[in-house]
Amino acid sequence: MVIRTRDEFIKLVSAIDNMAEERSIAPSVVFKITLALDELISNIFNYAFNETQTPEVDVVVCIDRGVFYAKIIDEGMPFDISKIQEPELNTPIEDRQKPIGGMGVHLVRKLMDSFTYYRSAGKNYALICARINSETH
Repeated sequence: MVIRTRDEFIKLVSAIDNMAEERSIAPSVVFKITLALDELISNIFNYAFNETQTPEVDVVVCIDRGVFYAKIIDEGMPFDISKIQEPELNTPIEDRQKPIGGMGVHLVRKLMDSFTYYRSAGKNYALICARINSETH
């Protein structure tokens, strides 16, 4: 599914909800998946494109052998979130070296079972995976 505006994310959520319903996937798993995707896609729309570019994010989702996979592809600026340092969670905000940022990336790392990023031919590729057979309704 190609997403060209931030508002089109709801179509992706609807498609994931339909897949989950057909396969009796627990709502808690669907929530984790959609939250992680929302964070990644929001980052792309907020930071990957300059004012002259038309954002376009291609998202491919599938379920295979008890695992949900999502591949997110964009032609924005390179941004390897796997290299972002963990936020200083145990330090008060006013004492942190970098008080803002990194929480969304931290959330994706904690929610998903795996995260992979690479860049090829001018495109960013992010792959997230979540086991779905470990939780039931």
